[in-house]
Formats: sequence, C-alpha cells, structure tokens
Amino acid sequence: MELHRISIKVTQIVFIISILLVRVQFGTTISDPDEPGDRDEPGDRDEPGDPDDRYEPDDPDEPDDPEQQKLFQCVSGTMDSKRVRLYLGLDNLVVDCMLRKTPGGSAKQYQNQLKLYTSSGLLPTMAIYNSTNSATFPFKLIMNASTWRVNVPRYNITINTVAAPVDEWFVEFSMFYGFSMFSSKGSILDTLKGTLLDVAREPILQWTIGEELSSRIIEPHLPRVLKLQVSQSPCAGDVAVLAPVFAPGGHTGVILSVTRSAFTTQARWFNATRSLCSLINEVCVSGCAGISIVDLKLTNCHLFLLTNRGLFISQDLLSPVTGTLNFTLLFLPALAQMDYSATTLWFSSQCVTDRIYFSDDMLSLISNEGEGENLHSRCVYSKYPFTRWFLCQASAADIAKIPKHRYLSFLHDRHQHTGLLLSHTEQKGAMVSVFGVKAEELFQRHTKFPPVLLNFQPRGIFLLDSHVILYGSEVWTSSDRGSTFTLVFSLDNQNVIDALSCTVSGVVVFSTDHGNLYIMKSGLARFAWLNETLDEASTLLCGHMGILMAVQLDKDKPSGFSYRVIEIDHLITKHEMGFDKPLALQYTTDHTVLLHEHAVINDHANENNRQRRNNPLTVAPASLFSPDHVGKVIYFSDGGMVVITEVFRTHYRRGFSGVVVGEILEPIKGASLNAEPMQSYDLLVKKEEPEGLIVTLQLKDLDPSQGFNLSHMGKAVVAPGFSSYLITGLLPSGSALAKPTMPALVLPLTSHRAGEWLLFHSAGLGSWGMKEGPCRHALQSLNGVRNNALVRINVREALNFTFKAFMSDYSLSMVYHKKFMRVVLTNPLAIRVTARHSWDDTNNHMLTLTAFSHLCKKATTTVMVYIPEASLLCRSSSFTFTLQNSCPEGLQIIYVSQQPISDHEWIYTDPVDHMDNKRLFNLPVNYRPPSQLGVSIPTTDNIYNADPSQPRPRQHYPISKDSGRYKQCAGKRSAEECGCTDGLKVSPLAINSDCRQRVLRLTFPVTDFNITLFLRRTNHADRPLCSPYFVTVTEVNNRTSWKVTGTHATPTMDRMRQYLKDSLENNLYNPEGLQISLYGSELFHFRISVIPGVVLCDLVEEVQIYVDEPPLAFPTQHLVNNMAAIILGGLLLFGFLLIYNGVAMPTKRSIKTLLKKRKPTISPTRTPTSTTIQQHE
Repeated sequence: MELHRISIKVTQIVFIISILLVRVQFGTTISDPDEPGDRDEPGDRDEPGDPDDRYEPDDPDEPDDPEQQKLFQCVSGTMDSKRVRLYLGLDNLVVDCMLRKTPGGSAKQYQNQLKLYTSSGLLPTMAIYNSTNSATFPFKLIMNASTWRVNVPRYNITINTVAAPVDEWFVEFSMFYGFSMFSSKGSILDTLKGTLLDVAREPILQWTIGEELSSRIIEPHLPRVLKLQVSQSPCAGDVAVLAPVFAPGGHTGVILSVTRSAFTTQARWFNATRSLCSLINEVCVSGCAGISIVDLKLTNCHLFLLTNRGLFISQDLLSPVTGTLNFTLLFLPALAQMDYSATTLWFSSQCVTDRIYFSDDMLSLISNEGEGENLHSRCVYSKYPFTRWFLCQASAADIAKIPKHRYLSFLHDRHQHTGLLLSHTEQKGAMVSVFGVKAEELFQRHTKFPPVLLNFQPRGIFLLDSHVILYGSEVWTSSDRGSTFTLVFSLDNQNVIDALSCTVSGVVVFSTDHGNLYIMKSGLARFAWLNETLDEASTLLCGHMGILMAVQLDKDKPSGFSYRVIEIDHLITKHEMGFDKPLALQYTTDHTVLLHEHAVINDHANENNRQRRNNPLTVAPASLFSPDHVGKVIYFSDGGMVVITEVFRTHYRRGFSGVVVGEILEPIKGASLNAEPMQSYDLLVKKEEPEGLIVTLQLKDLDPSQGFNLSHMGKAVVAPGFSSYLITGLLPSGSALAKPTMPALVLPLTSHRAGEWLLFHSAGLGSWGMKEGPCRHALQSLNGVRNNALVRINVREALNFTFKAFMSDYSLSMVYHKKFMRVVLTNPLAIRVTARHSWDDTNNHMLTLTAFSHLCKKATTTVMVYIPEASLLCRSSSFTFTLQNSCPEGLQIIYVSQQPISDHEWIYTDPVDHMDNKRLFNLPVNYRPPSQLGVSIPTTDNIYNADPSQPRPRQHYPISKDSGRYKQCAGKRSAEECGCTDGLKVSPLAINSDCRQRVLRLTFPVTDFNITLFLRRTNHADRPLCSPYFVTVTEVNNRTSWKVTGTHATPTMDRMRQYLKDSLENNLYNPEGLQISLYGSELFHFRISVIPGVVLCDLVEEVQIYVDEPPLAFPTQHLVNNMAAIILGGLLLFGFLLIYNGVAMPTKRSIKTLLKKRKPTISPTRTPTSTTIQQHE
C-alpha cells in the first residue's frame, strides 16, 4: 500500500499559523482510568472477530505532564487510553477522534471549535505503517456525535485472513498530516501514537495451550515463584508467552500465560501439564510427577517448551486447523543422559514474513554438568522445520589444544549465514568461534577465521541486526559479526545474566544477577547505569513501541499481572559518572577545550625537594576516561558545561594519564575576584628544567601570606593562548608548583598580566561531575524511508538513500565539513553499498548511500547509519533499515496489446478495431480447446467459462471424458456458486480458467503476432521487458500448431542458450521482438516465463488468443478440393472422347436454335357471343 501524501491548502497553513500566534493551550489527551484491566470474566476468551477486540485500555505509558498534552484524543469502541492499542479483527476498523474539551467549556464552545477546524479543511488522519507497507485514512465529521470517525474495511488494510507471521502496525493520528518533521513533544503538531495488532492472523493467539484457567490459579503459588520466563512474538512485540518458574518440590506443573497487550491489560492463562504428561507417560515409566518449566521460546512457526523432563515442540502454528495446540516430545540422543533442568535454550528472534526465509530460524540447546575434569558439556541445534538435530562444538583444532570446553551459547547469524559459538575454557577464557554453512544448511567443522579470545567470564551472546554482543562479567560488542570485539564496560562482583532489545528505540538493556540495569544503544559503544532494581520474581519486557516495563505477578489484578514503566531517559540523566581526579582545562579555540586528567596528586604539598619535583611518575596510571564517555557532559560547580567529543586514554605528557576533547555548551566560569583577589596581580611562570615538566608559579607584588595555599591544590591556572598549569604543590614563599599541560609552549620565564589568566576549580569530586549530555544531534532520512524498514531490492537494481545529520540544538558545528555519520553493514558481500559524503550550505553533513544488488541469491544486509558522538538521550541519532535481496512487492510481467482493452471493456462491452471487427470472443460454456488429435477431441484439464449445471460438449471419446477438471467450480452446482469476481474473469492464468469467459480474438491467418511484455512493479512505471529477462514460451493445453517466428537475437541470448541448454526443457528467447505464428484455429493459451537465475521469484504471464474464421477443418477442406478436381477432370475427359469419336461438338448457333424452339398458338373457343361480334363488325 502506498503512502498517499495529502496536499496542504494555503488556508490550512494560515490556520496553523493563527493557532501558533494565539498560543492555543491544549490539555491532556485522555483522562487516566482508575484501574486499567481486562474486565472480562475469568475464562472468557476473546474471539479475533469480536468488535470489542478493536481497542483495549491501558495504563499511561508516560507521565502525565503538560508537555505531552495532545490536540485531540482518539478512541475505538467505548474505551479510551493515552496509549492507543487497536486490534484488527475480521470486521471493519472503526475509530473516533474528538477535540479535547477544555475544562469549564460549554458544549456550544466545543461545537464552534469543531466547526472552525472543519471549515478550515482540517480533519484528523490515521496513518498506519510497518516495516514494509503504509497507508493513510482520513476521518469524516459526524456532527450528531460531535466527533470525527474513520471506518476502514479490513480488505483496505490486508486481504489475508489466514494465520501467518505479520508485522504489528504502528498507528499515528495527526490533525496536521505532513508536518511531522516540524513536530516536537508537547506541540500542537505532535502526533498521537499507538499500535494496531491483527488478532485474526497472529499465530499464537489462534490456539488454546492446554486447559484454560482463571488468573486466580496463580495466587497460591506466588511465594514459590523464582523467576518469570517470557518469549515475545518475533513480529508483534505486544504478543508474548510467559511461564512462571517455581521452586522445586511442588506439584504446580506447567502454567503459561499469553498476552496481546504486553501483559498490561489482558492475559489468558493455561495449564499445559496434562497434555505434556500424556506424552511423557508414553515413553517414560516413572511418569511426569514434578514436571516444571525451565525455559520457552516462541518462534515464527512453533512454540518450544523446555522442561526438566525434556524439550517439547508444538505443532505448526500456521496450521489452518486451530483449537487445542498439540506438542511433540523431542528425543535427543546427545542429551539423553543430561539433566534438562541445567539446560539452556537459545534462539535469536527475527520476524520472517516470507516462507522462503523460515529456514533462518535456528534453535540450540546447551547442557553443562560438572566442573573441571568432570565437565560434561553438550550443544545441539536444529533449523526449521526442526526435524533433524546436529552437534555444535568447537573446531577440531581447538578441541585438540583444549579438550574441555564449556559451551554457553550458539546462535545463527542470518546476515552472514554463520553460526556463533561461545565457549569458555579455564586456560584461554572466553572464546568466540564463527562457523560457515556447508551443504544441507549444516555448519562446517572449521571456523571461518581464528576464534576470538577474551579474558572475562562470559554468559551468552546477543545478536542485533547491526552488532553482536557478548555479556557476562563484561560486555563486548562487534560490528563485523564476530571477527573483532570492543569493550563496552566491565562490572565488579556481578555478572550480566540477560539482555533485551528495544528495536524501535535501538536500546539494549542488560540485567545483572544483583538486579541492576544497564543500557547501551545500537552502534554506540557506550553505556549508562539505570538507578533501577529488578526483583527476582519480575521480568523485563519491551513493548512494540519500545517502552521498557518491569512485569510481575499480581493476584489483585484481573489479568494476574502488574507492571511499571521504566523511564530510561529520566534514569540516564541521573547517572553520575565523575571521579576524584583533578582536570586541567586548556583552551584550543573559543569553543573547544582540552581537559587533561591528572595522574597523581602530590600529598607533600610543602616539600621543597628539587629531585621530587623533577622526577614525576614515569608510568602514569590508567585513565579513568573511556571511549564510552563520548557524548557525556562535564559540568563544573562554578558554572559551565563541556560535551566530550573525543577521548584519548594515553597522554604524551608524563604526569597526565589521559585527555578529552570537548565543545563548550555553557561558558566555563572561573573564580571571581572577590573569591580569589590574587587574580588581580601579574603571574610569573618559571621553567627551571629544559623539559619543563614542573614549573613555578609566582605572583608579583603580593604578600606571600596572601599567595597560593592549600585551597588551591588541584586547581588550574588558565591563560588562553598559552599552556595551562595544574597546581600540584606549594612553596613557603607563597609560590606554587604546577604541571604545564603543554610544556613546549612554556618559555624559561613567562609573564601573564592581570586579566589574562584565571583560576578554575576542577580539583576533583564536588568541583566537577560527568553525566549524559543533552541531545544535540539529529539524523533525518530524506527519502521517506522509516526506521527499521524492510526494503526489498531486485536483482541488478540500484536504490539511493540520503540522510542528513545536523545539530538539533540549533548550534553550528565547529568543524568545517565534519563527518558526523558512520555506516555499518552486516553483510557487505550480499549487496554492494557505496557511500558519498557532502555538505549543504549550512555545513550539515549529507550522506548518500547507493545499494546495488549484484547477486541473484537469497541474502539480507542491515544498514545502520549513526552519529557516534550523539548522546544516549537522542532518539533520532541512528537509522537502521534492512535490504533484502528478494522479489520486490508487486513485481510481475504483463502482456499489453497494441490497442489496450480495459477491464471494464473486457467484461461489460464489446470493443472493435478500426475495421469494426470484434476484438473479443465469447467462449462457449464449458469450453475446452482442440488437441492435436482433432478439434472435437479435447484432452486438456483446463475448462473455460465453466458452469457445472450445463453439459460439457465434445465428450465423444473416452480420452475427452476422462480429462477436464473444474477449479473454482469444483464441488459447486452452478456458475453462480463458483465465486467468479471481476478480477478472476479478466485473469489470463490457467488456474482461473473456470471464470474466463472472453478472450482476445484474431482472424485466420495469424502470422508474426507481436507479444509485447512489460515489467510492472508497485509504485514504479511500467518498462519494457528486455535482456537479461529471457523467456521461455509454452502452450498450456499442449497444442503444437504454433511457432515462435521472431525474436531479437543477441550474443548474450546465444550464450545463455548454450549455457542453459541442459537445464531448460524449452528454448529461451529475447522478449524484445517476440513474435508468434498460429497455424491452427480456436483457443491458444501461452505461458511466458522468465528463466530462473534472473530474478528471485517466478515471473509468469499467460496470453490467450482465439483464432476465428479459419478455413474448413481437416478433412473437410481436403474432401472439397478432391471432389472439385475429380469433377473438372471428368468433364475434360468427356469432351476429349466426343472429339476423338467424331461427334460434332455443340456450337453456339446450335445451342441457340435448341433454346429457341417454336412456341404453340392457342386460340380462344368460339361462342355465340363472339360470332355476333364478328358479324357486327
């Protein structure tokens, strides 16, 4: 579906400006519900087609502050909510929107305001979009209800109703559609956002997983809950399956809960114990007493339940027959003797809507028992459809070196088609091995490149579209899919045990065994600590809109769950990262500075020892600054803010351990003259040693008692244009010892006049601090491509994507033509991507990416464009989209005649050509074309213009009676029951032949008929089909009285014929200049197919031609010709015999004499009357 842009009238723009000028104040969107929850009775099941499924209330996902007030509110049904959740069933989607009523306003005022908007041509617009499609639907005014309403038929959103993995839609309601790029939070242009879930198609929602229960069933078992295992739907983030894990010793069984609203308002509870135990009892003598859940994974097509008694796989969730979900107990010989309670389940979730990519779903099972020499570690994996399982282990070379490997995680990287194995050895530490794919989609036994060794205690692998993350006692990230890793952060006395991705916001959340939470963003090797603690009996969940929540069981809620929203941005700003070390400020320009990190502070301040002064540390301690501090803000207690743009962890100057480069956000304030009167005196700087590692600071004409003292230790003397000096010691004369930041600029004796130098207080904690900086950057896509979009690219197609990076705080970049953006590709070999950098007139960085598909094979690559120095608080500092080398949506080849006929003319009128000849032929009922056996002996299975209530002609022979099959009319009694729509009536495909009533008509003879083919694609202009889209031509009904008599022969076509002669059954032709000659009569049905290897889908077009007014059919024509020849020959022979025998031949005169014989005379009979008359005369 194409996103239709609505043109904005001049009156609408004037209206918007008038609203801005009068500063209309808008209130809260929707009043908060007293207690959100599902009001259905326990055990009631919501059917997908119910009208109540269209909308569901929810708690406010964001705080209720004036900045988040919207212009209007939208509801569906009778419930409303700040967080819009819409549900698409089998019925139409109906949504009502209304202006927010101001407190104290009358109904008449509301009506006048409503009419004001309507008269200005302003109506709300609902825009829905997902990773591949988008559509907009305008509202209509309902005056009686004083609302705007949109009623969208389901087929306008999707025509499919069968269960399948489908993207959950995002929804945006806007009064000023088209102005989203100018919107900001709290403004009148801000949109109301939500989601739309297709509950009629989401696979897991169509099933009952065992015995359905009330949410109260969990109340007696709450004290025994250890943790919650949850697995979200790959395509719908609000759909998830949750299983409480109970302490051993009870008889709780396997309890599951399924939600469609991220456990905020609605959940269904099931007890799957009985169905699972029935499978265990068939193969296990001991029964299933004490069965409990260990882990679960929801894939695109299956639900996996890992219990302490084995691994269960559900039937295909896409099965057309729904009801109770059946499971199968998997028997894995490699894990036969292992303890399943000590087993982990690994699956990299990915939304796959195309069945050809289902094979990318891979599940692995890892079991570890024992320690040291008694370690028994096993790893098995399987790919869709999960019928065969294989061992996963380190390479033979690595096992030969170190036999004992503790396998921890094994995941499939769909971008590189590799397997990533994480293991740990006591000798080498963590090891990441990357295996390629060999035949039958199995992984090779040797790695693609040498394994990566890291010295930390690992826990698992987490795969993102753009990065690979390792977590444990440390967190590492890789942008090259496992070849190299970069340290993000390390932890003391705690380990990261789980990772969660919020795809919409690009945030990755890490939870530790102490309940602490850390976050990082995609592409940014930086982190932040969230001052939030996660309980053991709760779990993290990130909804489809990227809202992070902590969910836990709650017996007082109808759904059985309660949740709290974790405000990531608010918690990030509270994270203090400063440390107790002095910083020496050094100006480089009026907007940029260097902050030098001091390595050590001289505690013996009054020690006047030249040897100590001239013998600083030869090896500085490690810098406490790290690359993840880029984007952080250093603020000073006296005033001033600096944002870090670069970090250097080594320093050229002994005595400093590191330096950071920063841009000034707020002017840095030095000490005032009242606080430091010494600044009104001249300053002398003496360098006694050539290296200048230590200098002496002396004040002119100042009493030593009023000179430098202990309060100045760690402060910096800053003289713009010169080196700065960090005070490290004191002298009895009131002078100070200092370390210059740039010794090469220090002369043996330098004088700074009063007013040319200042004292800055940055001695340590309390004088300066470091936090996450405000967002100063923004990234914008100029092609209309949405974030996290899936872009399908055709073979040999080039697509351009343009991005702009700019300063969102309206400041200007201090660096001319600075490259803000960087690009990461997950699979550079799959699709060729080139980058071109440019800058506009205002120094904004422009990046143009050109993607070219040069391989005809299934492949994907994720492209991430990001700003490395952007703050973690930025919501638009990165842009990710996936390029999929596949058949683009709506790609097809079509036949276009020289005089096109519209669908309406094809069905309802009788078009003619310039000679008034009919161009269409009406096929007889139940028509079947001739075969090579004769006109009256059809042998094809295709029936045209089918009507089961009418007899089938031409069934004189057994071969004709045994052939012919109905398609649309199979099992029907009449043509009315066949369901032939207008689309089926004009379809030339053989599969729709039952509905085909009219075909193209040509008169005999048909010689060198041009077949003109075009390549059609959604949102693109038709273009002629040409090389290398070579085609093959076949006759569907196996007729042979035709021939391809013309094609544009090229050297490329000849080489392709030679190359494919053994694999193709038919000859290939160039679609340019394609001509066909027909030597028979009646219907010819041609199928024209593009050869394989040119495009990643089957491009087929069918052409039907009826040859009318033919000569007499065989053998009638031959009989007529023979009889005429015999008669003519007989006459000639008869004449010869007459002449030969002397018989006079008739002449012209004799013939005339014969014809002019004398005619007889007839007289009337004489009567008396006649006699009298004669006498009188």
